[in-house]
Amino acid sequence: MYRALPRIEALGRDYAGIAEVELVERVAAFRPVMRRGGLTQTNIERCFAIVREISWRKLGLRHHNVQILGGLAMLDGRVAEMATGEGKTITAGLAASAAALAGTPVHIITVNDYLAARDLATLKPVYDFLGLTTGLIQSGDRAGRPQVYASDIVYASNKEVAFDYLRDRMALGQRTGLLHRKLSGFGQAGSANSQTVMRGLH
Repeated sequence: MYRALPRIEALGRDYAGIAEVELVERVAAFRPVMRRGGLTQTNIERCFAIVREISWRKLGLRHHNVQILGGLAMLDGRVAEMATGEGKTITAGLAASAAALAGTPVHIITVNDYLAARDLATLKPVYDFLGLTTGLIQSGDRAGRPQVYASDIVYASNKEVAFDYLRDRMALGQRTGLLHRKLSGFGQAGSANSQTVMRGLH
């Protein structure tokens, strides 16, 4: 993973020197490349460089190497441990953007409604720039959930996703509904402990 860092840095210098209108054009040209090619190393590195530049322009936040390494680890199916203040929110955004652009349904799972809403609000300008649709699941809102789950990237608490999954299975029996199919895609947990990891292995 460390070998990717200088390559992402070099790609980033190219994007840093262009006007926003050209960056929009570059993103539009890259989207079908990412969709067709999927999560190859080359595509991931270019995507991370693009997201890093968009994040700097829209949020004033530029990913550090530790955050890039965290994003690479998540795309590799690993658990990325980060201390408080190391930027878990924007790290998750790197991996989520790459997976979603590749056509994989993405769920960002937090421990409560507040964090789900906060993290989505933080990164929505980046996702919008990339042309990705986003959705937010909140405990008091049941209407329109199928449409929300159809988004490219969905933010929700662990409790809401778990209960929606169970309701889906109870209603459909052995048939698979939208949520069941989408949960076979890519998911990120905002906070993981040993119990969470063990549950995820079953």
